Amino acid sequence: MDSDGLERAGGGFSATLRDWGRLARLLADDGMRDGVQVIPRDWLLEMTAQRRHPAAFAPRKATPYFGYGYQTWTFPTEKRRFALLGVYGQSIFVDPELRLALVITAAAHNASVGKESLAAERNALRRGLVELYGKW
Repeated sequence: MDSDGLERAGGGFSATLRDWGRLARLLADDGMRDGVQVIPRDWLLEMTAQRRHPAAFAPRKATPYFGYGYQTWTFPTEKRRFALLGVYGQSIFVDPELRLALVITAAAHNASVGKESLAAERNALRRGLVELYGKW
C-alpha cells in the first residue's frame, strides 16, 4: 500500500545466485525437495505444461516463439520445457525430464526480452546443454 492507502504493484525478485539455483533445481524436480513436495506438483504442471493451457497461450500463439503459463514461458517442443525470463535477460531454463536447471544472471543494458545482446549466446548455451544431455 502506498501512503494514500492504494495498492501498489511492481515486479522484481532479488536473490543470490545460490538462491536462484535452488529455485531452478526445485522447479526441475517438479517441486520436490528432500522427499517433501514443497510446491504442489499438479499446480506446477498447470503452470508449465503447454497442453494444459488455453490454445491462445500455446507456443507461437502467445508470442512468436514461447507459450505462456503463470509467469513461465513454455517452449514449442514435445517435451515439457519452460523458462522464467527477466526483462534484462536474466533467465532460468528448466527441462524436468533431463533434470536440467540453467540459471543465467547476466543482464543486458536495456529491457528487451528475447532481443538482449546476450540472447543468441544464452540460447546457444541452453540448446547445447540439451543436445549434450538429451534431445531437443
